[in-house]
Amino acid sequence: MSDATAAGTRPDTAFMVTEWIFPAPFCLFVRTGIRRERYAMFKELAGQVAFAYQQHPGRRSWSAYGTVAGPALQAYILIPLNALSDLDGMVSLDRVMSDIYGERGADILEKFQDCVVDMSTSVLNRLDVGLGAPGSRDKPPEYLYHVNLNVRPGDAAVFLDGLRRVGQVMPDSPMVVFGTFAGPTRVHGFVMGDSIGDLGVISSLQSQVISGYGAQIGDRIISDMHRALVSSETSILRYIGHQGP
Repeated sequence: MSDATAAGTRPDTAFMVTEWIFPAPFCLFVRTGIRRERYAMFKELAGQVAFAYQQHPGRRSWSAYGTVAGPALQAYILIPLNALSDLDGMVSLDRVMSDIYGERGADILEKFQDCVVDMSTSVLNRLDVGLGAPGSRDKPPEYLYHVNLNVRPGDAAVFLDGLRRVGQVMPDSPMVVFGTFAGPTRVHGFVMGDSIGDLGVISSLQSQVISGYGAQIGDRIISDMHRALVSSETSILRYIGHQGP
């Protein structure tokens, strides 16, 4: 989806705001699988959905990313939330479409949904594991490295302790970590970069842990974290567009 845009435009002509507010304390995270044979139609209809949200008085800030490399062709929407109570004021997609397009809204939405294989929505809360907070930006980064980790429930404490120990030796790490407040129970990590090469910093995690703690302790920290995982999924995502409040 490296050439995808939400509104038929390149990223530099997408919606701009003065400051990008992700990562926030909470995040509504929507992952949408796209039918490959309907990809072109999906892009066109996604533009109409994005336009409706842009015009609606109940709009919220959001950013969108698409798959460059990963297990499936997907689009991701991140809606930052300062508090869980922000969810109370959110307007449903069908309401937005009908308010902006009238009777046409339901038809557009039905065609849009026909392009989708599946969709999952989660509410994420940011985890304080000692990793540094990225500075504010005037727009989202061009790329995200997304790690979706399925942690064995009985080993969650071991895994989070390992993350905190990683944070002690990598306090300036570009990774932001979220856990699930509602939705499939996962740990989500995001690494931000303005080029794919910038994401390579995550590959040094193991070596930095071993350097910081020594080979014996460092290897044990990494091994304990790996044993705590049921499965993991990684993707490189490219910026599609975003909208401010």
